[in-house]
Order: sequence, then structure tokens, then C-alpha cells
Amino acid sequence: MTVSPKHESTRFEFPRSYDLAEKSPVPELTPELDLMMRIINDLYLKNRSLITDGYDESAAYLSQLLKFDVLEFPTGYEAFSWTVPEKWNVNSARISFGDRVIADFEDHPLYLQSYSLPFAGTVGLQELKQHLLTDPDRPGAIPYGYGYYRRDWSMSLPYSEYAQLEDGEYKVEIDTSFEPGDMKVLEHILPGESERSIIISAHLDHPGQVSDGLGGVAMGIALMNRLAALPARRFTYRLVVLPENIGSACYLHHYRDSLDLFEYGIFLEMVTNKGRMTLQRSKRGDTQLDRLAEIAIASHEPAYGVGDFRQVICNDEINFDGPGIDIPTVTLTRWPYPEYHTSDDNPGAVSLTYLMRSLEITWDLIQHLEANVYPTRAYQANVMLGPHGLYEDLNADDTVERVMLALEGNASVLEISENLDVPFDRVADYARRFVEAGLATTAMGPPRA
Repeated sequence: MTVSPKHESTRFEFPRSYDLAEKSPVPELTPELDLMMRIINDLYLKNRSLITDGYDESAAYLSQLLKFDVLEFPTGYEAFSWTVPEKWNVNSARISFGDRVIADFEDHPLYLQSYSLPFAGTVGLQELKQHLLTDPDRPGAIPYGYGYYRRDWSMSLPYSEYAQLEDGEYKVEIDTSFEPGDMKVLEHILPGESERSIIISAHLDHPGQVSDGLGGVAMGIALMNRLAALPARRFTYRLVVLPENIGSACYLHHYRDSLDLFEYGIFLEMVTNKGRMTLQRSKRGDTQLDRLAEIAIASHEPAYGVGDFRQVICNDEINFDGPGIDIPTVTLTRWPYPEYHTSDDNPGAVSLTYLMRSLEITWDLIQHLEANVYPTRAYQANVMLGPHGLYEDLNADDTVERVMLALEGNASVLEISENLDVPFDRVADYARRFVEAGLATTAMGPPRA
């Protein structure tokens, strides 16, 4: 495959390392970048677990920025093999040792593990440790814990504090409750010339964290604003904001009788940090989406990774591209990164440079999808190119002639570029110019090719 400009693909081998060596200038704070950072700063400390007041408040906030349809799935709703849990209410949660407060939910939502049971009592150090999550590899950070279907009480502590816990009695006060509720999935639809839809997805849960979920939501809103400004779109685009895993299962179950509408999926996963961009391929691995995504990444990243389905990161792609659903879905991710699943994944860890680069990569992928038509000639015999503004010195470069010979309607722009070993952008430009000159027509082509 030819890309422009050409870069070598860096494939991450397990165990993977963090590559932070690249130095890049900080981008100008544009209105678009300011909007994304405003979303991040306003929402990252919300208690955005599956069904919580914090998640609902975040959904309402986003709905003021973009017109979302809100799909609601009540507690007990069965989506394939998954069941929507109860709503989780948190009034307070803290651990005290004498007069000293060790951990307080009011200070940071990660001190309390998501969906913890209520508990009130005094426990010894050994019993307390059985209910604590800590991370020695990130000693100053509060680790993220969750147990949506596990019934227990649990809290988290930075290892630097955990290691200094003294023998004695600890007072634990966790005031939580459970009740029936509605899990919310947000969907914003931008119609195109065709109902065939591209899903752009990110998850809104993971409280107290940014790159893991929320950054992708902010970026998705910026993408939809760009798409809305286009004079025309071939595809319909759907931004889907949801809780991880259970949210996508419910979304797909909701559309289970019309899954053919969905052409491709693009999952935005951990896109704001300083990690190298990695393309996780679709389940098939060889779709035109996979190939166009690598072209988009290569044009922006000096080094990048490519990995097979589920071998880079595990997330909602297993639902969108799962058994019997089979919507080819790629994941764009800057995994791994050292702040992952801890309180260090905060606005201070956001790289404005890498966030904007993630946005431009995804935007280029969308532009490539729009340009990847199936052109069909409207001419017979050899065309005199000069009168149409298409003449080039064929002795120096015969690309235009080779493209002219390839416009038979049986190959997409991407396939022509691969067959001719010509950069995608150049073939797309020729196809556009042939159409503008009245020498060719275009079609969407077969679905999910």
C-alpha cells in the first residue's frame, strides 16, 4: 500500500513501552480546541458511572452542545446476553483513622469504587485492606475500581498512603443506595445522501478520568461540528456516546432489525495522551476502512502502531464488530499510557498537540471515506485530456492516463490507488476532476467492502 507521505509502521510488541520522545510545538488555542478542553474540564470529576446522577448531568451538559437523541434502557433491560443494572446513588463515602480522613469521595470520585455497596462500621487494618484497591506502580495516584455486577463495598487509595496505614481501627462510612433507573445512550445523527451510516463512538463513563473515554467524547463533538459544516455528505454519520460495553450492547440491540444501515464503526479510545497512535484493525482486518485509516494515520504520525482486532485494546469494538453484528470497526487509540485507570488521567495529562493530531487523523479518515467513491467513465475511446484541463506530460508521468484507463466502475478510489501504486489523495483528486469535467460519474459501491 502506498501512503503519502510514507512512514514505516511501528507494531507494538507485548510488553509495550511508552514512547514519549517526540517533541512537537503546542498548537494555538483555537475555538475548537477550547471547546474540547472545556468539555473535559467541566465533566471529568463527575461521577460518570453507568447509571448515576453524575452520568445524567454529563449527558444533559453535552445535549446543550449538540442535539442528541437520548435512548433510555431501564434497569433489567436485556440486550443479547447483557442486563442493564440498577442506578447507583452516592451520598458520601469516607475512611477515617481517628480525627484524620484517609479518603473522601467528595475530594475525588475514584476514592469509591463504582457500584460499591453501602457500609457503616469500624474495621481493623487487615479487614480494611481486603476492601481496598491500590497500585504500587503508580504510588501517588488513586486507582480506578469498579464492580457493576459484583456486590461488595470497596474503596481505593494511592499506594503512598496505603503503605503507611497503621494498625488500629478505621471508621468506614459508605452511604450508597440502588434503585431502578434508566441507562442513557446519546445519539446525534447527521443525514447524508445515503442512509448508510458511519458510527463514531466513545464512552462517557469512567469517572475522574479524561483520556479513557471523555476525551473521545469531546473529540467526537468537534468532528460532528466539522461534518455539519460540509455542504454535502455521502454517508450518514452517527455520534454515539455511551457507557462502555453495556451501552453499545443496548444500542445495537435497539437497532437489531436494521443493522444493515451501519457501514463502518470508528471507536475513539484514549486519544488525548502522549502515547503513539495505534490503529486496531477491524475483525476482518482488510476492509477499505482499515486501509484508509492507516493512510490517515501515516500522514500525521512520524511513527505509529498497527495491531489486530482485540490485540491492542479491548473495548466496545467487540460489540460493534461482534458475532452476528459484524459492523467493521476500527479503534484509534494512544494506548498504552502511564496514567491509565488512575486519577493521574486528568486534564493536566492532556497533550493539546496529540489531541489535535488525533482529531486531524480522524477527520482525514472521514474525508477519505467520503472521497472513496467508485468512479465510472462517461467516455469511449482515448480522451483528449487538454480541453478538460487534465493534460499532463505523459513522458514525465503517465499517472493521469493510467487513472483514465481504470475508471470502469468496478474499483473504488482506494482500490485504484493500490492497484496503480499511486497515493490515495492523488487518485481521489483525479476522480473528482474527471467528474467535474463531465467525463465520469460516481457511485457508493457495494456496502461494507
